[in-house]
Amino acid sequence: MSYPTEKHLSEKDGITTSVLPEDHVGHLKGDNAAVEDVILAEQSYTEEEYKKLRWRFDLILMPIMMLTYGLQFADKVSLSSGVVFGLKTDTKLKGDEYSLLTVYFYCAYLAGQIPMSYIFQKLPIGRALGATVILWGIVVIGLGLCNDYLQLSMCRVLLGWMECAVTPGFLLIVASWYKRSEATLRSCMYFAMNTFLGGCFNVIIYAIAKKAAADGGIAGWRAINFFLGSLTVFAGILVFIFIGIPSDVWWLNKEQKKMAHSRIVSNGTGDAGRHAWTWSQVKECFRDPQYYFIILFNLTATIPNGVLTTFTALVYTGFGFTALQSILYQLPSSAIGFCVIIGSAVTVTFFPRMRFPLAITWTLLEMIVFLYVGLAKTASKWQLWGAFSFASVISCATFLVWAILPLNTAGRTKKSFTGASALIAYCTGNMIGSQTMRASDAPRYLKGLTGNAIVMAINALILLSWWMYLQRENKKRDQAYEASGLSMEEREYQNKVAGETDVTDRQNPHFRYLC
Repeated sequence: MSYPTEKHLSEKDGITTSVLPEDHVGHLKGDNAAVEDVILAEQSYTEEEYKKLRWRFDLILMPIMMLTYGLQFADKVSLSSGVVFGLKTDTKLKGDEYSLLTVYFYCAYLAGQIPMSYIFQKLPIGRALGATVILWGIVVIGLGLCNDYLQLSMCRVLLGWMECAVTPGFLLIVASWYKRSEATLRSCMYFAMNTFLGGCFNVIIYAIAKKAAADGGIAGWRAINFFLGSLTVFAGILVFIFIGIPSDVWWLNKEQKKMAHSRIVSNGTGDAGRHAWTWSQVKECFRDPQYYFIILFNLTATIPNGVLTTFTALVYTGFGFTALQSILYQLPSSAIGFCVIIGSAVTVTFFPRMRFPLAITWTLLEMIVFLYVGLAKTASKWQLWGAFSFASVISCATFLVWAILPLNTAGRTKKSFTGASALIAYCTGNMIGSQTMRASDAPRYLKGLTGNAIVMAINALILLSWWMYLQRENKKRDQAYEASGLSMEEREYQNKVAGETDVTDRQNPHFRYLC
């Protein structure tokens, strides 16, 4: 099969319509054997063979990513849990120093995005992820050894830098192994560990802190960090050994690696392999409307998240619960969040067009929860607890959208830069959110909760506008395709070629956005 290079489509509606950019055409003419081989191999295997292979990497990749991602959230919540077990007293925190610890974490998380994305594009992604997770675990253990504000601040900065690569790295891993129709469920399986393992760890944290208080040994908050840090080091070792893209892992033979790669060529986005950093793809991001939707969404979605990761335990104590009860009574919220995330992911798997409507629905529901808890002056603590138990559904909208970021963006550098930019906005939102809950507003945090409800309303409007933009973009491309005279087979082939040769979604007229 030869590579068509003539311009089949006409210039229309500002869409780049050449089958491939000229520099990629030249590259293909010179060295097209590997690309053509992997595209042709897609039809060389039966569906049964693909299914058997998918089960193999499902059972290896998913448990490790689920454990690691759950630990990432547990580390964040350990600060919220630790404060009710003596952290403030033991380290002599005063004023707003506690909330500033969250700011330091996200400042480092933000600063590390572009450098870590660049490094991960140059190194085997699995090995790089494993090393950073191990270092992250060591820092968590170090947190348990801190005695003052300065030491805590330094550890939080290091922790933010080490954790910053996990979310974009895992999204790239999933996009390198799974078809577009499969990726949302797999991504949400480890995203849901925020709530599921978060709940499990809350039980463990409760037991550790209670035993520490009864025995009079080390402080409960120190024991929590020692436990979570040791488990994170173990998870990092597993990531280092087992996680990677198909061509890098040791547990597939040569034929299985080829099969794993060939099954995702139809995504049209390539894999997370090593590539040179292409500055033209960075420039394209700033000309792409979707890039700005991604930034605005992540900023407004994570301002409320900054509240939940830092102040959840304090909000519960503000309802009238004790320190230990504030940990234990978060369990129903974790269960609700887990069910909503997995249920939504399964729904989107079978009904792909439900992604944005579901994300908007959960955002508006969370807005109502925050308004009720903030404004219900006469409600009992159990009514407030019942309403706030739905607080965890806020993450569902974010996870449904995050799952498509590497699937709606083609070009290795563009994917890296877009993912890094999304997480920079995520950090900024979390930092802002952590500062909306002021100590002077305790114990009900009326101003913070109602202010965040307004932010959620804005976030829902951004989601709606983004959804309409993607639909319009796909419609324009469909119209150009219908006018071109191309067959569906040739269009799909050209999309695969573009994905395997690092062509971006804006350069590839055959690319269609998930919406």
